[in-house]
Amino acid sequence: MLTRDQKKQLVGDLVKQLKESESIVFVSYQGLKASFVANERKKLTKQGIEYVVVKNTLLERAMKEIGLSLPESLFTQMTAIGLGKTDPSILAKALYKKPTGKLGEQRFVVKGAIVDGSFFDEPMVERLALLPTRDELIAQVCRGMNGPVTGLAMALKQTVSSIAYALDKVREQKAQVTPQA
Repeated sequence: MLTRDQKKQLVGDLVKQLKESESIVFVSYQGLKASFVANERKKLTKQGIEYVVVKNTLLERAMKEIGLSLPESLFTQMTAIGLGKTDPSILAKALYKKPTGKLGEQRFVVKGAIVDGSFFDEPMVERLALLPTRDELIAQVCRGMNGPVTGLAMALKQTVSSIAYALDKVREQKAQVTPQA
């Protein structure tokens, strides 16, 4: 059993982590095998995501301390949070998996998320998970910009080739008309 001072310390640490995070995803890990959770934690850590299991009462206090009032449904069952310091869609993709309906399926159940101070419910987190990441969007924009530039380069090359071909034909015609002595 934690003492009151230990709980205050945990809430203070949690507040610090929450403030440093750009996005937070709330998940339930109830009924999951410990080996699955441990494996997922390793994967999340490799992606730069912090996975924290926390008591609901302490999490609720920490949220109130940073000025966020959230639905009571977030503070039921066994709760863990994913803390992301970069692109929110990376965090959502990492923790949200569509249910497959397979018997014995192991996956986190997303309860909601906070992105830029706004609360997202589970359907919104799903949509966020389906969005391309920032890097993917940049690549798409670059591909979109590269197409017209490539087309212009090909058109200019074609024009230069056409001019060179025409000049060569003119030279050949002049050479036939005026034989050099």
